[in-house]
Amino acid sequence: MSICVVVADSSKARILVAESGNSPLSDERDYIHPESRLKEQDLVSDGPGSESDSGGFGKHSMGHEKAAHQKEAEAFAHELRDEIDKLRRNSDLRRIYLVASPKFLGLLRSSINKQCAELLSGEVNKDLVDHSIEDIRSHLPNRL
Repeated sequence: MSICVVVADSSKARILVAESGNSPLSDERDYIHPESRLKEQDLVSDGPGSESDSGGFGKHSMGHEKAAHQKEAEAFAHELRDEIDKLRRNSDLRRIYLVASPKFLGLLRSSINKQCAELLSGEVNKDLVDHSIEDIRSHLPNRL
């Protein structure tokens, strides 16, 4: 394998590979991060008695829920970073492309190490993780 295309969002990813710049892409591996699929309320728990204070005004944990969901997305980006680096170390990987939803693309980009960043040949700022290989390929350069 010489070319790796990582297609991801905050809860699901696919690693696609090609032998050369003109070779077809094929699925190498799929990843699911179940925690990112949970509802925000399932990621955090207020604990007993935290919904109201003694004055009768309710407390809301919306900020904590968003923070928990963000934390799970970051954890998944780090998991993918480790997998990309493992591919780099264990194969003849020469180029990497990232295809991800806008927010998650930033997380992936910021988490990859220097060695993988040097192999980064392109990015597609779109959520294509559930699209066909042909559709994903149409968003990438003609020659990978």
